[in-house]
Amino acid sequence: MQSIVAKAFMIFLGWSLASFVSAQAQDSRLENQLLRCSAITTIFSIVAEKNAESEIKLQKIPALFFEFYVNEKKSKNSEKKFEELLVLRQQVLMEIKEHYADREALLMEEGVVCGAWAEGFLSQGENITFIPVYPKVISSQIRDYYARIASVAFKKWLALGAPIEVSK
Repeated sequence: MQSIVAKAFMIFLGWSLASFVSAQAQDSRLENQLLRCSAITTIFSIVAEKNAESEIKLQKIPALFFEFYVNEKKSKNSEKKFEELLVLRQQVLMEIKEHYADREALLMEEGVVCGAWAEGFLSQGENITFIPVYPKVISSQIRDYYARIASVAFKKWLALGAPIEVSK
């Protein structure tokens, strides 16, 4: 099972990097990961159960990823405006919508990895001072938690018509 997951993750990693090379050649790997995780966790936040214990956390994560994405762009003196960066996230959401059926397992794994990465941000408390390392090893507890969320979130999001117009 682990080898299947590892192979799927490697395929996903290659696919996700290749898909962004042409559209966002100027973005670094970190920027691409932050943008994709912002989009994926946006899906999680859209379908978060109201009054659920994890709702607040799921609502906070997409903005957190997006904030660090915007900061990375600013640090490179990017000429892009905030609204243009939001459009890039909407493009990622559109891509997920269009290719979900073909890449369901890869997107589920990406959701798990983004969730695990978010835990690294959130573990710093209110004053997040650094971007944690993109996770390569994920505990079974975190994997199970975000796998449950991803398995429900993507399907609910698609059932809602896969909305891409979301605020920060």
